Amino acid sequence: MKSLRAILILILMTVFATASASADDAAPVEIRTPEELIAIADNPEGNYVLMNDLDLTGYDWPSFTFKGTFDGNGHTIINIHWTKVSDETQVTYDGNRKTYDTHFAGFFAILDHATVKNVRLPGVDLFVENYEGDCFLGGIAGYATESTIENCEVSGTIRLDVTGKMFGVGGIIGYGNGVIKNCKAEVTLVNIDLDAKNRDEEFLGGVCAAGYPDIDGCEIQISGFLSDHGYVHSGGLVGMYIVYPKAFKRDGYIKNNKLTGFITFFEDNTNRRAYCKESYGEVMDWYFTTAGDSNKYSFKRDERKKYDVNLLPHGECKNPDFEETKVEATCQDPGYTLHTCKTCGYTEKDNYVLSAHHFPETYETITESTLTTQGVGEYTCSECGAKIRKALPTLTPVPTATPVPTTEPTEAPSKATTDTINESKSGSGVWPYLLIFFIGIPLGVIAALLYRRHRIKKLKRLRKARRAQAARAARLHKESDD
Repeated sequence: MKSLRAILILILMTVFATASASADDAAPVEIRTPEELIAIADNPEGNYVLMNDLDLTGYDWPSFTFKGTFDGNGHTIINIHWTKVSDETQVTYDGNRKTYDTHFAGFFAILDHATVKNVRLPGVDLFVENYEGDCFLGGIAGYATESTIENCEVSGTIRLDVTGKMFGVGGIIGYGNGVIKNCKAEVTLVNIDLDAKNRDEEFLGGVCAAGYPDIDGCEIQISGFLSDHGYVHSGGLVGMYIVYPKAFKRDGYIKNNKLTGFITFFEDNTNRRAYCKESYGEVMDWYFTTAGDSNKYSFKRDERKKYDVNLLPHGECKNPDFEETKVEATCQDPGYTLHTCKTCGYTEKDNYVLSAHHFPETYETITESTLTTQGVGEYTCSECGAKIRKALPTLTPVPTATPVPTTEPTEAPSKATTDTINESKSGSGVWPYLLIFFIGIPLGVIAALLYRRHRIKKLKRLRKARRAQAARAARLHKESDD
């Protein structure tokens, strides 16, 4: 009996282990529409891959914590506009390691042991206005902890107008740590302190405003504008490099990076610090290496002493007169509208349009459409050879005539019906059950046969014992009669 139980347990373990492995090895969720992209917030620990360029014009992008993997697959997301910060907070540290419960905003508000890679974000428009509290903004993430950002591109304007004690703006992340590798940022960063009475801690950096990220192989072009009535910490790459908490030690690196641009700032403070350097404004902990001269800089520090006028990208132009130029999209890059002030020369871009590929009418069917679900077709650009997948329309039901009795053989199911059946059979969610069916049932039959064999043997032994007992009883009865 013990051997039978062992066999049954082994069967169950095999079935459920197979089903579990199938679920764990599932392919990443494919994102093809803005609605599907926004729906990531409902399952922020998932594995996602972007299959199309997306235009988020008219969509309100949420700020949420992401703990999974997002692979942009080389695609572009344009016209991202958001003004809200996260409900969730994380602890940030100032130069004295005083802590603050801080809110964040970015493409992802918070990255928690996450990975973001291979995505392009041109035309980012992140503007948090008149915020009361402690806050950090970043192009990819407002806050990152033990996360990786790789092969990503960000361009646009990130601006924070704030009344708080601890705040800042970063081109890629606002605050945090992790690995930032082979990324590009062409960003205008604006940080305005709205409280002239109280001293604050302010941070700004082309890659990271404050924290201790490892930065490798990044190209940063920064235009920084910082108006502060407290303590300024700004740098072309990192505003303040600080390892936290205080007792924590690490070996990090900032290497192979290229920086161009400037930071224009004022620090309205009698106890001035005015940190602003090409690489990192202030360093609290020298736990990183810079790999010799592997970093290349072309940077201008531009400090002002006039404190009553906030510094802005368009400066103090008295008579702005903008001329618009339409820049057409190409296969490689999205188009946009370029605004150039004829008075001061200031330029800005907006109204991005998706890359313009040239597709023939023919395509390769990846997934067949059904009566209820869209299929997927892959088109090949005739100019650059890029392969783009698009949704195919659902099938149109064919009206059926009133059935007429006939002796003719029944027709085969229509292609639409067959597709519907095939679709239901091929759904990724049923594979674990199919595995249980095809593996579990045969093993279950074997177990049943083994159990039946065990029962037959037991019955034979019982019958034999009963016959022996009857024979013994007969002998005793005969002996008593004699």
